[in-house]
Amino acid sequence: MDTVLSVLPAVNAVLIFSSGLLIIAGVSAMKRGHREKHQRLMLTATSLATLFFVLYVTRISLGGLTAFAGPGTLKVIYLAILASHVALALVQAPMTLVTLYRAFKGNFPSHKKVARVVYPIWVYVSFTGVLVFGLLHFPYA
Repeated sequence: MDTVLSVLPAVNAVLIFSSGLLIIAGVSAMKRGHREKHQRLMLTATSLATLFFVLYVTRISLGGLTAFAGPGTLKVIYLAILASHVALALVQAPMTLVTLYRAFKGNFPSHKKVARVVYPIWVYVSFTGVLVFGLLHFPYA
């Protein structure tokens, strides 16, 4: 079990990073008029983000939190990034559900309005998630 728990942070970093890349690709597809491709990319990104969340909660539940082991000066930067990451993730999750709901209902003007707000938040959360992982797991001397 310890081996599984030890690889989950890296797996989660890959999942959330991939989710962020797919969101960018999905928006790009929509801008080029590829609606079906946009839908597939967005649903895949949402699925990866959901899998990330399930695995993250599982890892925290079974293994606890990881303490930051870097130098004190870097810890302040780490905590600022972590705080913004968590705060925006808490905003992103329900906004993503609203965006998906509106798309499934065919309310595309409303979907687009919310999506324009949630898109940069999702990208930020995805990439700061990878940054948090890196800062937590970097081998400090």
